[in-house]
Amino acid sequence: NRTVAWLAQGPSGKPPVAAATVILVRDDAAGLETLMLRRNSKIAFGGMWVFPGGRVDEADRAGLAADDEQGAARRTAVREAAEEASLAVEPAGLVAFSHWTPPAIAPVRFFTWFFIAPAPAGRVAIDQGEIHEHAWMRPEEALRRRDALEIELAPPTFVTLVELARSDTVERALAA
Repeated sequence: NRTVAWLAQGPSGKPPVAAATVILVRDDAAGLETLMLRRNSKIAFGGMWVFPGGRVDEADRAGLAADDEQGAARRTAVREAAEEASLAVEPAGLVAFSHWTPPAIAPVRFFTWFFIAPAPAGRVAIDQGEIHEHAWMRPEEALRRRDALEIELAPPTFVTLVELARSDTVERALAA
């Protein structure tokens, strides 16, 4: 049935894409901060401020059970933090935060695991290709900037920041 296939895949006709992101948090004198990256305006989610993340690659699945979706997503989150921000995230430090599944009407569907982790030591370095800018922001500041139309956020990022704004330390954010 064509309708069932469309509802399962979305209007693009392509199957959903598995993805993962990592919300890196650190304590600052002013409170909890999270690493935000601004994506290149010419690619998916272009110009938006996001957390490090991307699609699950076949290499992320190597050696895992075929149905270990979260295991592959964890590997993806670690790899993407390294690729997009040059930060080495400890896989054991990843805490599952949320899982987003967009409605079938979305033109491209990313089934995305969100993990939260303490930010590792090290300097953020971006490639100026996929990522054009980075900033450590308090969740409240990111939301204020969004409301002032200074930055653009995808709905899952917005909701995540609203949740993070309820925590004033890394410890509380990880326990939420």
